[in-house]
Amino acid sequence: MNETHHCKFCQASIGIADVNVSTDIALCRACGRTMPFSEIASLPGIPDADLQAPPKGVRIEEDFAGARTVTYKKISPVVWFLIPFTALWSGGSLTAIFGKQLQRGTFDMQEAFFGLPFLLGTLVMVSLIVYFLFGNWRVRFAQGLCEVSTGVGPIRWTRRLPCDHTSRVSLQTTSVRVNDVPQQAICIDTNGKSLKFGTMIPQNPKTYIAAVTRQTVSGMF
Repeated sequence: MNETHHCKFCQASIGIADVNVSTDIALCRACGRTMPFSEIASLPGIPDADLQAPPKGVRIEEDFAGARTVTYKKISPVVWFLIPFTALWSGGSLTAIFGKQLQRGTFDMQEAFFGLPFLLGTLVMVSLIVYFLFGNWRVRFAQGLCEVSTGVGPIRWTRRLPCDHTSRVSLQTTSVRVNDVPQQAICIDTNGKSLKFGTMIPQNPKTYIAAVTRQTVSGMF
């Protein structure tokens, strides 16, 4: 299947002859502008997502109003290292610093101040453990709006972007690296405004979510 690419400025079709993949440049003959090819490239691998067969960890739901929600949740293997590490490191340090004060029945400001970084570090690691165990990514499409959020339950970081059939969806390489491999993010571009998300989602479900996103916004008016 031949992929169709469109100008991010005027939405005119761009022929393969006007694309230089090696330099990541695409030229639009209609408006005369150039743009990074990676920003308009159709997603590799799957031209359309099978909504009935999502990969492991991905769930798709639709309500009676026509809103579509894509959720990704998978327990990160990192958590099985963080749990014992936090128990040993935090338990030992906090017991040594604050346990003695409790045993003496006194409060030492200098010791408490010294233990503050360990307490803050414990709060950060516990928060990470909770997120890795119960957190998820959620992408919701409704009434011309894409809402992306991540978090645990009602405690979420949420971003929104208007979307319609002219929105461009792509996978773009970021500066984030895992094992020295650059990671991609899902990017939605609408009228010059962009929303990027999902950098740390594994590649297979990330590509699928990107395909669902493209498929969904292409039908929004």
